[in-house]
Amino acid sequence: VLFSQHTGLLTIDPVRFDAVVNKPVQSADPFDAFFNGGSSHIEVKKTISSPKLTIDVKALPAKPADFYGGVGDFTISSTINNTNIKTNDAVTLKVVISGIGNLRLISTPKVEFPSDFETYEPKVDNKVRLTTEGHTGSKVIEYLTIPRHAGTFKIPALTFSYFDVKSKSYKTLTTEEYTLTVEKGEGNSEQVTGNFTNKEDLRVLGEDIRFIKLNEVRLHPKGDFFFGATTYWLFYIIPVLAFIVFIFISRKLSIENANVTKMRMKRANKVAIKRLKLAGTYLAEKKKDLFYDEVLKALWGYIGDRLNIPVSQLSKDFLREKVFVEANDELKEATNTFLDVLNQCEFARFAPSTDDKQAMDNVYSSAINAISKMENVISEIF
Repeated sequence: VLFSQHTGLLTIDPVRFDAVVNKPVQSADPFDAFFNGGSSHIEVKKTISSPKLTIDVKALPAKPADFYGGVGDFTISSTINNTNIKTNDAVTLKVVISGIGNLRLISTPKVEFPSDFETYEPKVDNKVRLTTEGHTGSKVIEYLTIPRHAGTFKIPALTFSYFDVKSKSYKTLTTEEYTLTVEKGEGNSEQVTGNFTNKEDLRVLGEDIRFIKLNEVRLHPKGDFFFGATTYWLFYIIPVLAFIVFIFISRKLSIENANVTKMRMKRANKVAIKRLKLAGTYLAEKKKDLFYDEVLKALWGYIGDRLNIPVSQLSKDFLREKVFVEANDELKEATNTFLDVLNQCEFARFAPSTDDKQAMDNVYSSAINAISKMENVISEIF
């Protein structure tokens, strides 16, 4: 199952298989003619390949504000662990997006929690399996939040829009709205001093007067004037020096950033290393799909940036046509190695294997070697 990330004409390379078939041959032996009908069989090696496919990917219509990348057929539900709590107690809001489509590519929807709540990074769990109809399953998102003040608060309903491929239109789903009753708990940090009990009070005061100073106030002896002191002159000198340094750095950055192509080529290796580190994390966690996705992103991203190839033209055929015509022997060899690793990665991603860990280790090592080899060759040329 493929999910396109780009619009336009995309090419799917042929898949080739080496097979052994039995071919009947006529025998001149009279005993074969009597017992075997006059024929025998020999094994012949044949290469079978699928046709090259070209897909025209069209862009989605104008996207609504609550569209998070979902394409398919989905439902949404939500639950909350408790609505009557005390301050500083954790609240977990669970949102489940289920159905058939690109579940893994849906970004995390944003929940508008009250401003007095302390929120944390959501936990996402993709429970997806591959079927004949595509990826099916659910995306479970857990939002953890902690109320810091007592009162009654509302968590508004979450709206989720997705593109329905059957009706070719956007559909909007809505979760339940929750009302939370928060009571004052022990060890509450609401009390500051006097009657100023919470953030709301401080925000109102901040509109007209300054808040009182709670710490000790430092007083200076009479006659100890700031004017004319060393500190006074530093207030003039330091900004001038900072401005000169700022101008110098800005000019340097402007010169470097003027050539966008040069910056893109320069950063290609760093971006690839960063993606491979993330792939290494997925390798250690044995997350096969995420691992192969990240390795392919690192490989294609690196070669596109390093050779300055537009995304619309980035393909194996283009690499062979462009690089093999213009490049020297070393770059051709490095490109062949690079293409071999791409094929190895794509094959290992979907091929059944009794040892996924070993296959992932091999792909990871090959990807690092291919990028290193390509980087060495390109550095010598440029």
